[in-house]
Amino acid sequence: MTRLVVDPLTRVEGHGRVELLLKEGGLHEVKVRLLESPRLFESLVVGRRYDEVPDLVCRICAICSAAHKLTALQALENLMAIRVPPLAATLRELLLLGGHLQSHALHLFCLILPDLCDTPDLLVLLQRKDPLAEAGIKLKAFGNRLQEVVGGRVVHPVNPVFGGVSYFPCRQDIETLLKELLHWQTCWPDLCTQFLQLGNYPEARPVIGNALATGLQESFALNGESLFYGKEQLISSSGYKELLGERAREDSHAKDSNGQSGPFLTGALARARLAADRKLRFDTPAEAFGIHGNNLAQASEIGWTLQRLGQLLEILLEADPAEPLRKTLKQVNGGVGTAATEAPRGLLIHHYVVDEWGKVVAADIVTPTAINQRVMAAQIMADLADEKDHERLCKGAERIVRAYDPCISCAVHLVRVEHSS
Repeated sequence: MTRLVVDPLTRVEGHGRVELLLKEGGLHEVKVRLLESPRLFESLVVGRRYDEVPDLVCRICAICSAAHKLTALQALENLMAIRVPPLAATLRELLLLGGHLQSHALHLFCLILPDLCDTPDLLVLLQRKDPLAEAGIKLKAFGNRLQEVVGGRVVHPVNPVFGGVSYFPCRQDIETLLKELLHWQTCWPDLCTQFLQLGNYPEARPVIGNALATGLQESFALNGESLFYGKEQLISSSGYKELLGERAREDSHAKDSNGQSGPFLTGALARARLAADRKLRFDTPAEAFGIHGNNLAQASEIGWTLQRLGQLLEILLEADPAEPLRKTLKQVNGGVGTAATEAPRGLLIHHYVVDEWGKVVAADIVTPTAINQRVMAAQIMADLADEKDHERLCKGAERIVRAYDPCISCAVHLVRVEHSS
């Protein structure tokens, strides 16, 4: 038995490794291990007041902080039967889309582009003044500016608060964002075409996993009260526990989704599949590149994001800043609240139980990379089953994991570790 280890995984967020076990020269077993130190956020919020939680859980990840905070707020507002004012909902969606844009730009142009150009990293491309690399950095910066204007700062936003938002951005900042957006709407089709034409992807087998996402039945969206999966199946997001069947794993610091309808695939490619099933007007990338088609799906989503941002910024320019921005809670209620959001990497779920004094009794956070653990390993096994060369096995495994755009820091949420005597 030969054991190959890819450690550390490079050009991904967080710490992880892949172990490849070879028997009689062929690939016999694959382990994808998410080894970020245990984060314990689900325990840290227990005993806290409900309105403290969003500011704590957004620290799970700097890249995904907006998605975490907004999902936590929505779960707690659902629990307290609070519906935020329309203008606050618009500002929150802008913030979420800013995070979506900067994250996709980071993945495609900083982490994936070096593979497509056969270079070891982004720095080589920037030294060459590669136009795609330079444009990708600027596009990410635009996403960051959106988050800063709407959220109050680039990471760990302060503007979203329980019941809505705390302020309306100044009109001049909105107008500046709209001017920048018009530039990106104009140049994105050409940049996207250039990126897609590189097409330096390895041969791949069909994508493994039952597509899973939230959204709306009637239009493509990053929020919803239902979970869509498989072929035209859906349940309420509150039923996620039974669907996913999460459990602890011995070889990973992240929980594993082990539900009977799985293994599940979440992310841009899953969103595109499910949107096509619902016959929504949204570009569906060909899956000829296997799991690497997730990169194509992210590129397509950037185009959709830029168009949606324009609609929302126009709404803000026409809005009356004196409109209500926040709904106050008259009396604290105990109960259970769940919310689902499409983070850049896929389905994100926050679930809280609060007592009658407003203190958190239990918390559960399900992240995209934790859901994708099983299909990552299965996809490596399928795609590299016939590969014998050790170097190509290691490089191929790393590229497959990278295609999922994993956020390992988000994935790790052990509540307790029990040792048997």
